[in-house]
Amino acid sequence: MKLRQKELKGDIVLIEIEGNIVGGPDAISLNDEVRKLVDAGRKKFVLDMGSVEHINSSGLGILIASLNAVRQAGGDLKVANVGSRVLDLLKITKLNQIFESYKSVDEALKNLA
Repeated sequence: MKLRQKELKGDIVLIEIEGNIVGGPDAISLNDEVRKLVDAGRKKFVLDMGSVEHINSSGLGILIASLNAVRQAGGDLKVANVGSRVLDLLKITKLNQIFESYKSVDEALKNLA
């Protein structure tokens, strides 16, 4: 899994995720990166998941931990470009009620600003 971080207008951080989120050191790096940014004062995040094809229970745990860290700091985290397989998993686990998912990064940004 690879992460690319971009700082956008209004102190929003876009994190582009490429690869599968299946636990292990790579997935933990996502949570570590989010926590580091939260500690630096960032509070608005969009995760671009357009290149994520698979996520397992460990990966879901990492996403939940990242969301919790952001919300505990008074911020918010949105997900965008979620593929159908991952979206189905979010629906099955009812995590679609916790994560706000948008079809595009632009839609997520509009709802975050």
